[in-house]
Amino acid sequence: MKKLHVTRHSPAYWRVTIDNPPLNLIDPEVLHELQDLINQFEVANELKVVVFDSTNPDYYIAHVDISHISTDVGPTGLRLLPDFMQRLSRLPIITIASIRGRARGIGAEFVEGLDVRFGSREKMILGQPEVGSALIPGAGGSVYLPLLVGRARALEIIASSEDYDADTAERYGWINRAIPDAELDDFVDRFARRIASFEKKALIEAKRLVNRSSLLPDDARLAAAGETFIRMQTWPETRSRIDKIVDRGFQKPGDFELRLGHHLGIE
Repeated sequence: MKKLHVTRHSPAYWRVTIDNPPLNLIDPEVLHELQDLINQFEVANELKVVVFDSTNPDYYIAHVDISHISTDVGPTGLRLLPDFMQRLSRLPIITIASIRGRARGIGAEFVEGLDVRFGSREKMILGQPEVGSALIPGAGGSVYLPLLVGRARALEIIASSEDYDADTAERYGWINRAIPDAELDDFVDRFARRIASFEKKALIEAKRLVNRSSLLPDDARLAAAGETFIRMQTWPETRSRIDKIVDRGFQKPGDFELRLGHHLGIE
């Protein structure tokens, strides 16, 4: 794989590093590499824990590549990212997001679909900027987010299209913990190695019972969100809005992307 680098620390502990410069966009190539990855997970019988991180300190996953939207589907019948997340949620593996930099749009949806989320206190930013782009979260944000933060805060986050720092995200329940940036890598590594040292049968039962007692997203709701997202891209209002923000610096390195939540609120 070219854009996802897999480090196998042991048969029980893998790390997946996202590397798609300059902004770590989710494009069709990344989505198909995620399909390759989930196929590997499903046959890795000794695997217990996977950490997802990024090579880019400014962008964990900036957002989807708006110029290359994939409508391909996976084995569940869902579009490729929701397919990946749903299959991952059902595997006997603990998945961890180690978030440094910006995770917006589909990037936020990606980490929302993992089991555990830790963010750099100084450098993590989360956001669902779709409404500010005349769209809606189409890869699960409208489904995952209310389960994590509640209805009112999910509406605040989605409707505002604002950026949220790690302390606010922690307080809202969007992430598990905000960790000082200098300590994040060691903290996550220790946490993962601790899990990897435990008996897999116990981890399997723990995740199975927590899943059974939790409100997990169902496939139909994820499919409906994806269909709405695709349909909205044909709206004249959406095309006009996207053209405007692209002209202002969307999908290009620079201040517009760094402060996307701020700039979306300014005509």
